[in-house]
Amino acid sequence: MNIFHYIFRAIFRIKWWLLILPLGFALLAIYLTRQMDRQYKTDITIYTGVISSYGSDPGESNASQDWNVLNNSIQNIINTINSKETIKRLSMQLYARLMIHGDPTKDNVYITAKHYKELVAITPKDVQKLIDKHSEENTVKNLEKYEKADRNNFVYGLFNWNHPYFSYNALRENIKINRVDNSDILQINYQANDPGVAFQTLDILSKVFAIEYTNLQFGSTNNVIRYFEAELERIGRELRGQEDSLTMYNVENRVINYDKQTEAIALLDKEYELRHQDVLFVYNSAQAAIKQLESGMDANMRAIKNNTEFLARMNQIADINYNISKIKTLSVDSLKQKQGGADLDVLSHELDQKEKGFRSFMDQYTAEKYTKNGYPNANYVKQWVEELLRFKRSEAELNVARDFKQELDHKYTQYSPIGSVLKRKERGISFTEQSYLSILSSLNAARLRLKSLEMNSATLKVINPASFPLNALPHSRKLIVFAVFFGTIAFILGILLIIELFDRTLRDKTRTERITKGKVIAALPKLGKTGAKQTKIEERAIHVLANRLYGFYNNSNPINFINIVKFSSTLDLGSLTDILTAYWQGLGINVLAYKEGTDFSAESREYLVDGAWAEKLGNYDISLVKHGSMALRPIPSLFLERGMATLLVLRADSVWKTEDELMFADLLQRSAGKPIVICLMNAEKYVVEEFTGMLPPFTFLRRLEYQLGNFGLTSLGK
Repeated sequence: MNIFHYIFRAIFRIKWWLLILPLGFALLAIYLTRQMDRQYKTDITIYTGVISSYGSDPGESNASQDWNVLNNSIQNIINTINSKETIKRLSMQLYARLMIHGDPTKDNVYITAKHYKELVAITPKDVQKLIDKHSEENTVKNLEKYEKADRNNFVYGLFNWNHPYFSYNALRENIKINRVDNSDILQINYQANDPGVAFQTLDILSKVFAIEYTNLQFGSTNNVIRYFEAELERIGRELRGQEDSLTMYNVENRVINYDKQTEAIALLDKEYELRHQDVLFVYNSAQAAIKQLESGMDANMRAIKNNTEFLARMNQIADINYNISKIKTLSVDSLKQKQGGADLDVLSHELDQKEKGFRSFMDQYTAEKYTKNGYPNANYVKQWVEELLRFKRSEAELNVARDFKQELDHKYTQYSPIGSVLKRKERGISFTEQSYLSILSSLNAARLRLKSLEMNSATLKVINPASFPLNALPHSRKLIVFAVFFGTIAFILGILLIIELFDRTLRDKTRTERITKGKVIAALPKLGKTGAKQTKIEERAIHVLANRLYGFYNNSNPINFINIVKFSSTLDLGSLTDILTAYWQGLGINVLAYKEGTDFSAESREYLVDGAWAEKLGNYDISLVKHGSMALRPIPSLFLERGMATLLVLRADSVWKTEDELMFADLLQRSAGKPIVICLMNAEKYVVEEFTGMLPPFTFLRRLEYQLGNFGLTSLGK
């Protein structure tokens, strides 16, 4: 029998289980689903405007955007709808609305009376007091204040447990969001067992998600704008402080233009060096000339240097020369030159007057006509006076140059640290200014981003609002019944498969041969039952067994006997031996039934060692040697080696144990190649029919069943 035939026979054998049990469970499913809730579905359509507004952002160019960015924007909207915060706000507002508008006496567009009464029944009294029948907003605020993270808190558990209308898992599972093709339109579907709840859920969701998305988008941008504004104000104050500090520093150090002023100081220093060399040359030459002239003067003329009027006049001339030289030295600055021009003219005129007066004084003072060397006194003194006046002018200019040098040194000392400080301050101002401009640019970009978000959010509209569902979805009751029916069949087949794979009960021919690796030649029903039908079945089974055993008969052998062996101590083989003996005797065959316990003892020497039994068996055509249980008594190898065959009788309802496997291996090993065949006792009728063919009764249904069981698909009823 091939594997397909075996599987079909196994399934056909449990046909009534496969028919009655699934039908029973299907009827039970019909009964249990008689009051099953119907499902109602509604939907909304949302226009996001993400793709349609592509490139409308004034802060971005089309080249900087791509489809990944657009798809990511749409996915952000979908994630916002599915977010826990959005669904929690939806749950809270939905519960408040249903508790406010529900009616226990009649259905309405909010909730049916049945479900409203169930909702009120599970709501604690202290939570019912939070319901403001006149304000949904106040009710939500009351519920939010009441909620806390506690497993015993009803409002907290309503969202976090498993309520079909308000829990996060239920809402997230039943709210289906689909993008229409590749457009920027989203379709949201929701279904519930209450048409009002389905309608109100999507109605609230269409308002809640827009608020959440706007807050999410604007919140981050507004935070960025506030940050940039605060930074801009801080850096602005810092910049103004640094600029004021620079101004105060310039005022304190009298700096108008540091570069020009230092350049002017350098020019003054250069002119000073040139002027100093000229003045020094005049001074030295005048001093040398005076010494030379004084060396030629007599004592009377030299004494004039100690004259009071002479000294006074010389000091006046020296002072005027100093002032004139000072004014000329400082006249490099054009502004000072304009301011000191009038004073210089006055002093020059005064100097001329003083010098003329000094010359007149010296002419009057001169008494001698000639000097000691014979020079005319008037001319000599006049020359000396000129040199003396030139000396005094150069001396005054030299003193002014010396003072001016000290002032220049002071300027160098003053302006040297000013330069580094100014550069440091200007560098700090430049850095702060760049930071200020950078923050200002970022602030403008953030404000531009905010305007872009406002433009995009303005396009986020519900173009197809939720509608109240009037018709329920097709009932799933039939699907449940069919699922139960076929699920039961699958369960039974699964159990059958497990049994076939792991059960070691012998049962039928195919399984016995698969488990024992032996050859099954016949199967007998339970012997000893009365009735004509049972008698016919036994006769047919014995006929098959006898014919199979007779096939081992060899006329050339001096002794022809068959060993009948069993493993179980409870199996009675006496009736089997007697039936076979009677059957062959009825055919005229001389048969001997040689039984253990009656004709010989399994513990006797005659059985175990002596071969005298062979002579006795040789007087018959066929002998049947019934041995005892191999589990209790040994069977001499001589019987196994000289017999025509050995018939191992096993119960069809017994389990093939490890000890049976070991005894069967021993039996095979000691049989010296003689055939060992198996006969199943106490077998079911369908097992016996595998060997005998169809057994009575021969009714139409029995014939039909037998033909189907043997794949007789085209021979039905024949």
